[in-house]
Amino acid sequence: MALAAMYEVAWKRVAAAAITTPTSGDWVQVAFIIAATCAVSLPIGLQSKFFKWEPMKLATVIPAAMFTIIAPGFTEEAIFRAALLPHPSVNPKAFPASFSQFALTAALPLAIFVAYHLVNPDKRARAVFWDARFLALAALLGAGCTASYYVTGGSLVAAALTHWLPVNLWLFLLGGWNKVQPSEGTKKE
Repeated sequence: MALAAMYEVAWKRVAAAAITTPTSGDWVQVAFIIAATCAVSLPIGLQSKFFKWEPMKLATVIPAAMFTIIAPGFTEEAIFRAALLPHPSVNPKAFPASFSQFALTAALPLAIFVAYHLVNPDKRARAVFWDARFLALAALLGAGCTASYYVTGGSLVAAALTHWLPVNLWLFLLGGWNKVQPSEGTKKE
């Protein structure tokens, strides 16, 4: 497949994912996936001491949370799920009937998603993103986002929210902000 054709398919997938609206039943499944992702990640993060209870002031949280829905939420999900995975309206024959088949399709994009975090020019953030605990948690998060994308028939919104909520819990309650931001910018409650 020529590079131009690959870009065209990726853009079609992103556009289709952007307008795919989850049903109320889909949202129940997404809520379960988010809860399961957090339930698995929380003990790993706490036991490994990657997570530390450090709630941030609401004045810091609100503007930052509004930004994190865009990046990493929608931005990363548009790339690593919507653009790289088949969408049922764009690639009906390539969208697998079973999640296990879809997981095989999603393995390479998930690996790229995790590896992407290794490329960070900021030295402080790089130290966090190169941490094996972070990479394991990123893989779990990516698997959750992939599951939400699949169960909703390719919804970018569902994948982005699945990404956004756990990231915000980490950033604003579990010490992530203090790991990736300069010290002078942190204000705990």
